[in-house]
Amino acid sequence: MTKKIQIMETALRDAHQSLFATRMLTEDMLPILEKMDSVGYYSLEAWGGATFDVCMRYLLEDPWQRLRTIRKHVKKTRLQMLLRGQNVVGYRHYADDVLRKFIEKAKANGIDVFRIFDALNDPRNLELAMKTAKKCGGVVEGAISYTTSPVHNVEAFVKFAGQLKDMGSDVICVKDMAGLLSPMDAFDLVKALKEQVKLPIHLHCHSASGMAPMSYLAACEAGVDILDTAVSPLSGGTSQPATEAIVGALKGSSFDTGLDIALLAEIGDYFETIKERYCQLIDPLAFRVDSRLFIHQIPGGMMSNLISQLKEQNAMDKFHEVLEETGRVRKDMGYPPLVTPTSQIVGTQAVLNVLSKSRYKVVSKQTKDYVRGLYGKSPAPIPADIVKACVGNDKLITSRPADDLSPELEKARADLAGVVESDEDVLSYVLFPQVALEFFKARKQGRGPVRACVPPPEKPAPVNTKVMHEAHASLTPSGGGYDVLLGDRSFTVGVQRGRPANGATPLTLVIDGQTISVLVKPADKKPSGQTATATAAPAQPVARPLQTIPPAGPAAAPTPAPAAAPVATAAPATHAPARETRKMSEGAPPRGAVCAPMPGKIVSVSVKPGERVVKGQRLFILEAMKMENEIDAPFAGNVEAVNAQPGMTVSNTNQPLIVIKPD
Repeated sequence: MTKKIQIMETALRDAHQSLFATRMLTEDMLPILEKMDSVGYYSLEAWGGATFDVCMRYLLEDPWQRLRTIRKHVKKTRLQMLLRGQNVVGYRHYADDVLRKFIEKAKANGIDVFRIFDALNDPRNLELAMKTAKKCGGVVEGAISYTTSPVHNVEAFVKFAGQLKDMGSDVICVKDMAGLLSPMDAFDLVKALKEQVKLPIHLHCHSASGMAPMSYLAACEAGVDILDTAVSPLSGGTSQPATEAIVGALKGSSFDTGLDIALLAEIGDYFETIKERYCQLIDPLAFRVDSRLFIHQIPGGMMSNLISQLKEQNAMDKFHEVLEETGRVRKDMGYPPLVTPTSQIVGTQAVLNVLSKSRYKVVSKQTKDYVRGLYGKSPAPIPADIVKACVGNDKLITSRPADDLSPELEKARADLAGVVESDEDVLSYVLFPQVALEFFKARKQGRGPVRACVPPPEKPAPVNTKVMHEAHASLTPSGGGYDVLLGDRSFTVGVQRGRPANGATPLTLVIDGQTISVLVKPADKKPSGQTATATAAPAQPVARPLQTIPPAGPAAAPTPAPAAAPVATAAPATHAPARETRKMSEGAPPRGAVCAPMPGKIVSVSVKPGERVVKGQRLFILEAMKMENEIDAPFAGNVEAVNAQPGMTVSNTNQPLIVIKPD
């Protein structure tokens, strides 16, 4: 029997999300879009997932404008997005009015196919999204979040697929976000779905385990209809199997895709050049076959971000320990499939457990909400001791989580009166309030987009000799780079680090588009983290300057470049969100001091000097790794000092933020 297999290309969304943390700029997509439109793909995945957040947070791009721009250039091929059910494209449940309006606007701006999933496979979190997408005229792909555990099997997945069909799904997607689907299981699951659910089956696998191409062939033999692939330069590892390889493997068989290999090769050549622009963001770990995957089950997008986040916190030496702890936390949480937002919740909690050296001593707000049931029903019951450790005696939620949420849009419109006008901007604000406000400010000032790393060299940047001569700066190590004090102006920058010579380390900075080369020598033998002295040296040619600002969150600074890498960029602190640049504290914090368990950004502070607190009372909220972490009082006492301020970036985990005099 001949059955043509259709292909969805993921290069515009999941591929770069998986390999370099979703940092591809729209301008790097535009030149190839019309050629991609001529291939004959089932669809192009171009939006949703982490693209919405990252566009505003790190790239200073409008995600809605990205969608409209792609739609303008792609006229024949369906555009597809990934929607997180009641989580929309965020990390919490949003009210029904937000979900409805978002889907309506996504369809109006260019989306044809909505892949809708819930991290817990809880139908209550999917029904409204599917009905709304259907009402708007979209193609609905109800997705199964695939995983393996003592409570997940073929029968359970087929039952869930039947519920998706009853809610209006046009296609069933098996979403294997971690690469756990073996060839035998792929055959059994796809065959059962085709026989019992009788809808087209769309299979999405990541390549981290190395099994995906074999699983794709087994799925073809079982009757699969559509496969997800990524053009070869953006394929493999934590991304999807290569489009050219799958098309070539099926060519001449009864599953022939009919796609033109020569045309795909041209598209691959283009993305090969684009990939070079993001080389600093690609970690070799993202391309390897991970033998530990069957233990930690971390999906592609989560892995690349986890690596980046551990580097931000100077904790890559804890990488394998975090992977092992992730498996333990997942078991504690009732075996949720690891996909956004549960992947972030479980991954962040694993990092907190490792860095704090005590399991559940620090519990993120999202972990507490998950354990209470605010994300839905966990696949397996959560052990009573874990519930107690995370939420104490708080009431657990058993109803549909969104039923307890009040409408959000009208209040948001009132908050933004005179700031924005479009429904799209209001939605961006509701989904990511702080990030959106900073983006709106940057957009009004004409700033952006921001390239997260440096493109191939073009012309040397002009050198401002006056700035060079005044480049006597103090530099303090800070997360992804250095805090720099230059005159009366402060910056947070990444650097190009040269080879040490004669006790000095050459660093090249780009500030306001001007190149400054400095030699950094320790002023004297002080403890690690003390201020070094920078003196000016002749500037070196660098790539063309790109407008860059210090990022909005603790995970935003680019990974420090290796010795041979291009120069990172920076911009003045006057363009940045509110922050404080402080010298690193010497030695251990004083008695009674409460510090941040990891680098991050202060979201809010709940106490004042002179206030009495009890053990477990919230002191402040720290945003780290896209999660909000509630830091509580470790003991009862009186607050003597409050050094934390909202908007403040904390890079030193020994810095006293709250000082309490114990009883």
